[in-house]
Amino acid sequence: MDFFDQETHAQRRTRLLLCLFGLAVFAFVVLTYLILAVPIRFFSPALATSETLFQFIWAPRLAFWVVVGALFSTLLGCLYKMRLLAGGGSAVAELLGGRKLEDNPANLDEKRLRDVVQEMAIAASLPVPEIYILDCERGINAFAAGYTRDDVALGVTFGALKLLNRDELQGIVAHEFSHVLNGDTRLNMKLMALAHGLFWPTIVGRVLVRGTTRAPEIGESIFDEGTNPVFLPTAPIGVLFLIIGGISSPLVRLIKSLICREREWLADAAAVQFTRNPAGIAGALKKIGGLFKQGRLDTPFAETASHLYFANSDYDPWFQFLSTHPPLAKRVLAIDPAFDGQFPHINSLPRPTEETSQDKKYDDLYNESVRRARAEAKARGEIK
Repeated sequence: MDFFDQETHAQRRTRLLLCLFGLAVFAFVVLTYLILAVPIRFFSPALATSETLFQFIWAPRLAFWVVVGALFSTLLGCLYKMRLLAGGGSAVAELLGGRKLEDNPANLDEKRLRDVVQEMAIAASLPVPEIYILDCERGINAFAAGYTRDDVALGVTFGALKLLNRDELQGIVAHEFSHVLNGDTRLNMKLMALAHGLFWPTIVGRVLVRGTTRAPEIGESIFDEGTNPVFLPTAPIGVLFLIIGGISSPLVRLIKSLICREREWLADAAAVQFTRNPAGIAGALKKIGGLFKQGRLDTPFAETASHLYFANSDYDPWFQFLSTHPPLAKRVLAIDPAFDGQFPHINSLPRPTEETSQDKKYDDLYNESVRRARAEAKARGEIK
């Protein structure tokens, strides 16, 4: 691989990212002003004296404060996320609810994952990254994040760990290693921070309306008992934030699509090159398409990190050009031309209840205590 060519390409993509972000901020400010100006000016005395539509809408003082407020809030959101992600890939993994995998896990599925990651690290000539498991995510997905090749973290959902066989798991891990090798993870970290500057109104709106940052999932009230929607007294203010977020969210998605979507094709091709097994990554994509949950995540930070994942972490947008990933069927066809477009049905994993989650937490604490006690006993020579 030509290092200088990759460096030039990375710099060019960074400049494109900054240009797109600047245009998105400009569009965000203009549209926010229009949303706020129209109702304010409608009830102002200027309505009677305005001669043209421009005179009716334009208010210099209001425009000044909207520009200042929008730019300040965007900058504050970017700086907050940059500080939050200063720890590199591990910070992202922990933000998404990841649990760091031990060097010698006792669980066979976790041991298989560590073996696969080590094999792909050798194939890509890269250091073995820190491995995280998203225990609460039943969808099939994975991600790689980090500023440099030395601070990369690779995360895999619980659904991927349980529903994929070894070849399929190897395929998605190889895909993520391609992003590391091509320098995509560094750009994606920058994009994650910049995107948060525009996406924060949506997060605030969800908190004010529903008391949670997690977006409601389609079908939630059908498949989960007792999920009656609860709206807080701050809901009217939250709706205003959601309206503003409705402006910024498509802009964020468009930036992610323009920057990252083409890289998914390259990563799929590189995964085939690393593994020498097209059926592996193709099988993983087919299982994602046949699973009701697909690659969707429950974490409230799924949208801000949507460009990091192997597959879409949310429902596909109405307009496909806003998607951060190419359609699953097209990705499979690029690898397996004989694919007929029919995804096999995959049974969903049971949703973990609060009781089972608490039991697992106690079991993990107990097992950790036993492991430490045995290690101390071995160190004292009491057991072999």
